[in-house]
Amino acid sequence: MAASTGGGLGYALMHAAQTWRTEATAVLKPHGLTVPQFLVVMALYRQSRHGDPFTQTQVAHRLGMDANTASQIVTGLDRRGILARAPHPVDARARILTLTPDGFERARRASADARALNDRYFAVITPQQLADLETTLTILSTESENRP
Repeated sequence: MAASTGGGLGYALMHAAQTWRTEATAVLKPHGLTVPQFLVVMALYRQSRHGDPFTQTQVAHRLGMDANTASQIVTGLDRRGILARAPHPVDARARILTLTPDGFERARRASADARALNDRYFAVITPQQLADLETTLTILSTESENRP
């Protein structure tokens, strides 16, 4: 275990997120995906298996992204043939997002590698600590979204 830097909880949280992101970036690179692209692809992959397709706005909201960032990511994935945009049947301004066959295959392969990364990264803490960490981070994220 690394020695404490004395930087406090905020520093520890930021440093853990940065080290995980660095490792995730390396894991996703062979799949041609960045971490934000992977998050969009996985949101679409999960939604395709459990409900109606997402619009770009819904993906942005689900992932906590601003509309401009989501638009840039979706545009890039669309240009590369990983997802497709189609007109919404009711809202002329909205676009329905779906993964292409290539997108589904990338999601399948990349998610397996991401799960393996998480297994390795979080192996240093107990399953109970991991569950508590996820619960705590979810609470903090949810409360943060509700703050003015």
